[in-house]
Amino acid sequence: VLPMSLDTQPATACKLYPYPRDFRSLTFPSLDGTPLAGRLALHGDDKPRPGLVFCHGVFGSKNQDYIRSIAVKAFRDWDYNVLALDTRGFGESRYLSGAMVTGGWKEGEDVRAAARYLGSFAQVTTVGVSGYSMGAAGSMIAAGMDGGEHITGGVLAWNGTAEARGMISHISKFPMPWQPFFLMYPVFKACLVLKLRGWEGYSHLNDFTGMFTAACEAYGTDEDETYLKASPASYVADIRIPTVHIHAKDDPIVPVREAELNLQARGNNPNFEVWILKR
Repeated sequence: VLPMSLDTQPATACKLYPYPRDFRSLTFPSLDGTPLAGRLALHGDDKPRPGLVFCHGVFGSKNQDYIRSIAVKAFRDWDYNVLALDTRGFGESRYLSGAMVTGGWKEGEDVRAAARYLGSFAQVTTVGVSGYSMGAAGSMIAAGMDGGEHITGGVLAWNGTAEARGMISHISKFPMPWQPFFLMYPVFKACLVLKLRGWEGYSHLNDFTGMFTAACEAYGTDEDETYLKASPASYVADIRIPTVHIHAKDDPIVPVREAELNLQARGNNPNFEVWILKR
């Protein structure tokens, strides 16, 4: 909860859990030119190695420990070249532009851009992606859009979404006390208010539905079309990159039904699998 809260403010964003010196700070453009912040670690011996992109969830950043700890482990223990990014509107990327978040659509472009950047280094042989929650949605969407152009390895999507309209409605409504989201709802609400308070043109918004509508206006897109673009279920049947959606039955934020919807939507696509775990 603390890093989620700190990351909503410019003075404290990405200050908790700093990266070791192996990781250098950088900025790079998304596919639409939006500037993004990241942390890059390349092995200095020019030995060919695979690369791995890490993408956080909503109210997350590359500096939250569930991203930072595994990114450092992937570099130091597993021998990957690594890029951890902040998608538009989050972490340090929030203060590089006024680009609005979209729940997965434009974040998918951000993931592809990170894969393109990491893959541009001669010592990087292939590029895979590991995304979490909203970042998992963006990673699955990126897999569907990319077709192996920049994401040349595979995709691990942890507890991602399937259908954006239902998911945004779910986290916008006050849950009943017996629902798993009940304890996390006040945290999400507080983070949303803190995040939007200093965001020019968006401080009047008070829920995720309103924020998504604002995103449609910002990008000049129809709301129904944008919900489809932000829904991994719209892409999974056509994914041509080895992709796995891994989901825990006891996730209190993203219901397991999202994984079940993606399983239904994939059809007979052999490149996309869903693993549902007990916890």
